[in-house]
Amino acid sequence: MTALLTAEGVTVNFGGLVAVNAVTLSVPAGAIHGVIGPNGAGKTTFFNAIAGLVAVAPGRIAFDGTDITGLPPYQRARLGIRRTFQAVQLIPQFTVLENVLVGLHHDIKENYLTSLFGWSGRSAAEEEAQERTLEVLRFLGLTDALFKRPRELSFAEQRFVEIARALVARPKLLLLDEPAAGLSPQEVAAINALLRRLRTEWGTTIVLVEHVLSLVLDVSDRVSVLDNGKLIAEGAPREVEADPRVRAVYIGEDHA
Repeated sequence: MTALLTAEGVTVNFGGLVAVNAVTLSVPAGAIHGVIGPNGAGKTTFFNAIAGLVAVAPGRIAFDGTDITGLPPYQRARLGIRRTFQAVQLIPQFTVLENVLVGLHHDIKENYLTSLFGWSGRSAAEEEAQERTLEVLRFLGLTDALFKRPRELSFAEQRFVEIARALVARPKLLLLDEPAAGLSPQEVAAINALLRRLRTEWGTTIVLVEHVLSLVLDVSDRVSVLDNGKLIAEGAPREVEADPRVRAVYIGEDHA
């Protein structure tokens, strides 16, 4: 399969600290790729490198055939990369509809505030943005919450709204940073079902950083394991789960 995302020897330094150390991986189009590891392993920093939030030196990142190593985050977003964060980052004074519409700010070239707050006199592009927003909210089952604000939502609903904001631009690559954190087993199952639907119905490629191992091992095609910034294992979920190095540094801690 053709790789949509390729990271070659990606290294991220913070002063004298090597947070990510020569990590290499390849993610085919349409795949779900899990990234696991103990706290401080460098998972989120690696995500930030893919999204352009931290500098890579040395190393190379390619996306859809383009070298994006030196591109700023907004250019990577325009190419089709979107991400969520560990902590939900919704705008408290905005409704669900408005929070999700923010995800299209790269596509709305003019009258952006009108698109958010007005329902008349909008351009065709703004009308399309509203419809795309409603489409993704219907896909995630959030239409009953359109005009609610974040404080009126459950934590799980807030998680889904943030995912909706990342999805509204129909990204080729979706980076999910611990989407199941703080969720109940039933809510984790809903995340699992959503990821499968995104792959089969929308063809979305997903890279998933997660501490809920049952989710990662069940939904991922391949799993990469980081420890102290280094890639220590990669393979099919069951191969990774059985790897003694992985069990020693991570899985064994949870299943001792």
